[in-house]
Order: sequence, then structure tokens, then C-alpha cells
Amino acid sequence: MKLQRRIAFHFTLQFVILFVALFAFVIILMMFLANVLANEELKRNLPSGLVTNIPLAAVIKNDIVTLDDQWIDLLGENHMWLQILNEQGDVISAVNTPDSLPNTYTVNELLQIEEARTLNGYDVSTYYTSWLSDANYYLFGYYQPTKSLLDNWFERFGQTETVSAQDAEILQKELISHNGVLYIFKNGEIIQTLGEAKKLPTAPLSIIAMKHEPGEFGGEFAFHNSPNFNTAWALYIPKDDHTKKTWFFKKEVQITFLAGLISLIIAIILSFWNGYRYGRPLFMMVKWIDRIEAGQFEVFTEKEKRKVFKKSGKTRRKYRLYQEVIQALRTMAQKLDIANKERKQLEKTREEWMAGISHDIRTPLSSIHGYGHLLESNQYTFSPEEMQEIGKTIREKGDYIIQLVDDFSLVFELKNNALELNLEEIELNKFVQQSVQAFQKDLTIQPVELIFRGTENPLHALLDPKWFIRVLDNVIYNAIKHNPTGTQIQVNLFQDNFNHIIQIQDNGVGIDEYALETLFDRYHRGTNTRERKDGSGLGMNIAKGIVELHHGSIDVQSKLGEGTTITISLPK
Repeated sequence: MKLQRRIAFHFTLQFVILFVALFAFVIILMMFLANVLANEELKRNLPSGLVTNIPLAAVIKNDIVTLDDQWIDLLGENHMWLQILNEQGDVISAVNTPDSLPNTYTVNELLQIEEARTLNGYDVSTYYTSWLSDANYYLFGYYQPTKSLLDNWFERFGQTETVSAQDAEILQKELISHNGVLYIFKNGEIIQTLGEAKKLPTAPLSIIAMKHEPGEFGGEFAFHNSPNFNTAWALYIPKDDHTKKTWFFKKEVQITFLAGLISLIIAIILSFWNGYRYGRPLFMMVKWIDRIEAGQFEVFTEKEKRKVFKKSGKTRRKYRLYQEVIQALRTMAQKLDIANKERKQLEKTREEWMAGISHDIRTPLSSIHGYGHLLESNQYTFSPEEMQEIGKTIREKGDYIIQLVDDFSLVFELKNNALELNLEEIELNKFVQQSVQAFQKDLTIQPVELIFRGTENPLHALLDPKWFIRVLDNVIYNAIKHNPTGTQIQVNLFQDNFNHIIQIQDNGVGIDEYALETLFDRYHRGTNTRERKDGSGLGMNIAKGIVELHHGSIDVQSKLGEGTTITISLPK
């Protein structure tokens, strides 16, 4: 859960940062594109562009207007004046205005301006806005020296269809002084050209483009129609381009451009940092997994240990995001190493056990096979006593093989939880004492001192008597079999707060450390066994499995030369 929360926090934080950076970048990019488009509009037709952009650039608050000086300069350079009106029609700001203009307007005057598009002899463009402020009205007036110049020349030299040769010399000099060129059109064809020779397009829409987008042709245009001669005069005077720097001159634009560039650099750095922070530990963990797959369970090199862990053993900050994963890999490698060693030891033990079991089965089978061969050959005559001895031997050997097979079957039933218990309420004193007495009366086992100590009060437990007697028989029989003659074996029965306890304690030879660790293993056989015919080596494993099926536990404590104590605990 810590890892989930930490990763969720990190990636949520990264998402928020990237979202804010991307959002800021998009806004800045939009502002940048808007300025580029505004610049293009200014380049095509500067007066029209000023009408469109100045209302967007002006800041008006409480009838106080703030306008960048660059816009004011552009108005002056293009022979334009500006008045800004509030809702009451009062002029709250004026730029380059003639003295003849009023300082307040009535609704009638404004409607007349809207319709006539002129004021006191000036051409006028209007703009109305109410965005982010109170309503304001912009009046842009034009003084067009090029148009005035053309009107003057037409009045002086336009009495004929074309300019006469005498007048043409005069007009030519004046045009050259203004660096201009004059075209006279009739029926769409140029019939006369005066002034500086400049090649301009003459298609009908090209002439219209000169009027609407003069900036594309790098100068000012003026037109005059002569209805009397069905001619049109077009005057072109080149002009320096004042608009190339207009989109970038504002500090705000420079700041936004710089902010966008910084945001982009931060996003790139953040991407590289994320790749380094999240990717590098992952690549290192892939190496560790490859080593584990190759069987190298010491997954960390000394260099990697110093890189990942502090001297105190804690994970360094750059790897702390994955510290649970790193610790899990470390723990898994340790467990796999232990499991691998246990597997090798188990394989070795199983091979030894299988060799012993094979020998145990082969020995009685050899006896059965030999006696069977003798009887089948019919070459010998046996007395009744000899036949009885042969039959007894064959039966005993067969019983031993059946015991081995039964033990195999029981082990696999216990392993797969397939053994079913028929539980009964049993009085433990009587049950355990009967098992002890059976050994005390058995004259075939070696002489030992076998003692039972029960409790004064009856102890009741839910047991399957068929299988639990097997536990007691295996444990007591092992205590007898693996100890010398005369060993004292005590079987004690008592209880604590939660459990009934059966304790089998002897003062015999004890068990060495290795045998003690593997006593309950499925393939273990005691090293002190003198006669393998006495068991399969599965007895203690079977005993543990049956006890655990009864929700109990079995524990062994022993030291060489000091005896062994086996404790069986059963829930009350």
C-alpha cells in the first residue's frame, strides 16, 4: 500500500506539473500566433490593422486609457488620429486629433458618422467593444496625403484622356521627387505611365488588392476615377515597412515568448528527469531479475549495494520510490537461495532414501522369490515344521512390503489433504496408557524402562483413534528402537491453559543437529537405525501430518548423550 500511495502521489504530481506547463505553453502559443496574425494583418494594410488591434491593446479602467507608445507612434506615422468615447459619448482619450474635432458626441452625430464614414473632411473607421470593460467607442480618422496629392494632380492635369506632353514633363518631375509612379487605365488597359518605372500587376483583382492590402506591395496607393473619359488614375508611392517589428515590440509579447520557451525547456528537462528517475532503477532491477533467473542469488554487486543503500542499510533517496520492490527482490533471492540449497539437500536425501527403500523391498522380495523357487522346483522334501517356517517367512516379508506400500500411500494422502478423519471424543489417559501397555507387553522389542504418567482428572479430546494411535506407536517405537537396552522412556500426559500435552521423554543417546533438523522430512531415515526392516523412514513425517490434521503440533528437543523429548500438543 505504501508503494501504491507513493507511486500514485509521484505520478499525480507529475501529471499536474505537466498539465500546468502544457496549459501555459498552449496559452502562450495562442498569444504568439495571435500576434503573428496581427502582424500579418498590419503588414497587409496597416491602417486597417491599427483599427482592429488598438482596441485589443488598449487598457481602459475608470475612463483612464493606457496605450503603448508604439501604437501611438504608428498612428502618427500613418497620418491617423484616434478618439476613444465612453458610454456617455465623452472623449476619454485622443491621439493626433485636430482642434476642430468635438470632445463629446450626441447620438445623432454618432449615427451620422456611422453612415457617412466621414467627419470634418476626414475618412473615419469605427470600432465598438464591451469586452472585459464598460462599452467604448473608437473613432479612427485618416489624413491621406497620397490621395490629396493625386486629387491635386488630376485637377491640374486631368482635362484630357491622357496627360499632355507639356504637362507630362511637369508631372514627371513631381512624381520623381515623390519616388512615385502614376498609371492611367482605360478599359482595363494601361494607356499611360509616368514617374519611376515600376512593374505592378494590372489584373482587376490585383488593383483591388493594392487598395485593400497596400502593405503587400510596400507602399501607399490612391485612386481617382474620371467619368468624363472613362479612365482611372492609380498613384503608387513606395514606403518603408514600419510593421516588421510591430508584433514583437511589446514587452508583454517578449515576456510571453520567453515564458513559453522556458516552459518548453522545463518540460524537456522534466521528461529526461522522469526517464532517469523512474527508468534507471527499473533497468537495474531487470539486471537483478536476470541474475536470479541465471541462478545468481546474490543479486547485488558491491558497487550496486553502495549505489542503492546507505551505510545504515536504508535505501537512498533516488531509489526510495521502489524500495518495497527492491526489498521484495532481495527477500525473494534469499528465499530462492535457501530453497535451492534445500532442494539439493532434499534430492540428495531422497536419492539416499530411495536407495534404502529399494534395498529394503529387494531383500524381502529376494527371500520370497528364493522360497518360491525352491517350492516350484519340487526337488526338495520339507518337513511340516520347515514348511511352516517357510510360510512364516514369506508372510512376514510380505507384511513388511505391505507396510512400506501403506506408508507410501499414507504420505501422499497427507500431502494432498486427502486423509479423512472420523473424530470421536476420547479420554486421553486411557487411550495413551493402552498404547504404552501394548509396548510393555511386547516381548519382541528390546528391554527398556517404559513409564506412563497421566493426570488425576480425565482429559477429553476429539481424535480419530485409528490414525492417532499410529502417531503414538511411531514416536514410542522410535524411542525404543534408536536407544540402547535399559533406556528409560517416560510418557507424560498433562495440560496447560489451551492444550492437552503428550510428552515422550527418554534419557538415551539423543539426536545430532542435522538429524534433528530433518527428523520430520518426508525422506529422512534415522542414522542410528541398525535394522532397516524395522521401518520405512516415513514414520515421523506421517506422525507430524496426522497431528496437524488434528489441529495440533509436534515438537522435538534433543542433545547428543542427553536424550530426546518429543512434545505433542492438542487443542482442548
